[in-house]
Amino acid sequence: MHELSDFRPGESQSREFTHWLFKQWGIDFHCLRDDCHIQGSPERTIERAVIQDKNGSLFLLEKYTRDKFDHRHTVARAVDFLNQNGLTQALACKPNQSGQSLPFYEDSCFQVSAFLDSTELKRPDYLSSGEMGANFADFLIRLHKASMGIQSIVPGTLFSLPDYISVLMDQVKDNNPGVHAHYLPFVKFLEIRFMPEHDTIPTSFCHGDLHPLNVIWNGNRIKAVIDWEFSGFKPEIFDAANLVGCAGIEDPEGLGMPMVMTFVRELKNANIISPKGWNLFPEYILALRFAWLSEWLRNNDTEMLDLEARYMEILMTHMDELRSIWNKGPTGGQ
Repeated sequence: MHELSDFRPGESQSREFTHWLFKQWGIDFHCLRDDCHIQGSPERTIERAVIQDKNGSLFLLEKYTRDKFDHRHTVARAVDFLNQNGLTQALACKPNQSGQSLPFYEDSCFQVSAFLDSTELKRPDYLSSGEMGANFADFLIRLHKASMGIQSIVPGTLFSLPDYISVLMDQVKDNNPGVHAHYLPFVKFLEIRFMPEHDTIPTSFCHGDLHPLNVIWNGNRIKAVIDWEFSGFKPEIFDAANLVGCAGIEDPEGLGMPMVMTFVRELKNANIISPKGWNLFPEYILALRFAWLSEWLRNNDTEMLDLEARYMEILMTHMDELRSIWNKGPTGGQ
């Protein structure tokens, strides 16, 4: 078939595909909307596009390879489970006329969801928003409640961050010894306490990639959370650590600003994370940065590799200070 970007309503192959769309979801295709900005990472799909039907409704159409079907099907079922259990901010896909979430056309599977516009995220200004921090905390609290019983859908295989770091660093040592030497001190630091105690952290169902760019915003309020590709059972502190880590690389001062401080306070008050999880929280933030290191290496982004190393140095050298300030309340902001 033609790529989505090559849709031409008058061409026979495009007519065939748009007819298939109508049979599957009742979408009477009108046009592609190239003017609509799509949130989230484009790398998880072959292709994605916003389409408009003849009633003016907008949909996000995503295309996946056949080998992605099983995983995408599990993700779709998990998000639907959360949605049905009250977490409406988990943006569920639209089932087709037969109730399927990922029907095939030729050798690819497709997924459709409502397309939602997002308020522009002002970076790094959002770090001053205590309201945004409170809304992130509220989302994780609601996720915790809505995911009760989800183990019947999602495999219980636990993601091991220490194993991930070990494999990554072995690969880096072989392919880029200079980068390996630069980042090795952070591994040595984590080996003191984090690595031995990691497996004692309780687990829970996590989004797996929670940060402000994976959110559809309405001002400072969360309209929807997208990109559940890495969701699953992980150490309970995973989502909180990833979010705070992403805030800090925007501006290290952000680690003590209202968004983070309010987020941490509200999450602690909800009592959904164990003392063990909070005890290893600063170390977990540092450890999770290795997942971002992997992305910078994959994209050969030397600027981000240097920035990441400086940020990890800040996290490592100021860890006791960070632990102390996160035990205090937020500092101003709305």
